[in-house]
Amino acid sequence: MGSRTKDRGYLRNRERVRRTEDTCAWCGAFIDPDLKYPDPMSFSADHIVPVSRGGANRGALQAAHLQCNKQRGARLNSQRVTPHARQW
Repeated sequence: MGSRTKDRGYLRNRERVRRTEDTCAWCGAFIDPDLKYPDPMSFSADHIVPVSRGGANRGALQAAHLQCNKQRGARLNSQRVTPHARQW
């Protein structure tokens, strides 16, 4: 299968989430589709159950800002992350 991010099943699932979800699951704010990695407010596919906690790489994903996904880390709880302001 190769690395987690090169897996075709994961990439299809990630692309589906990117096309259909435009709100961050963690802070509730809009995700601007024009922003690209490594912008902290760019789209990131968040594993609902983190892979490090037993979730499957091809498991359920949700849209998140890159910053929010990093802040969440491998926590399992559904607590929202701290609201943030756009960093310039």
